[in-house]
Amino acid sequence: MPNPPRIAAAIAAVGFLVVAGYQVLLALGIAFSGAAWGGATLTPALRLASAVSAVVLVLAALIVSGRARYWGSRAPAAIFRWGTWVLVGGMALSALANFASATVGERFFLGPSALLLAILCFAATRVPARRPG
Repeated sequence: MPNPPRIAAAIAAVGFLVVAGYQVLLALGIAFSGAAWGGATLTPALRLASAVSAVVLVLAALIVSGRARYWGSRAPAAIFRWGTWVLVGGMALSALANFASATVGERFFLGPSALLLAILCFAATRVPARRPG
């Protein structure tokens, strides 16, 4: 039987990985920078920030997929439970910041993407807790 919260977690994990890939492209100077960092020219500092963002987004994918019990049975469940709630709040704040941006790419692509990730992470919090033993 399909489990909607686990499916939402899987979709969120893939979404985080897609955005991480975009950040990697920014770090390499390959992607369009008009949809990131307020449309600024990609300076070495912004490219480094994109690389760090990519790492954080991969960790986010690991956290939300761990919350849905796709992996991490030996890790403390609290890491995934609380981590997913941090992602809900963080992505909601990211959505607000992107919606407030002056650049079209951030307002109409990154804002809705962050909002969708926040909603998916919230849905992932509905995965039943791991039973002891």
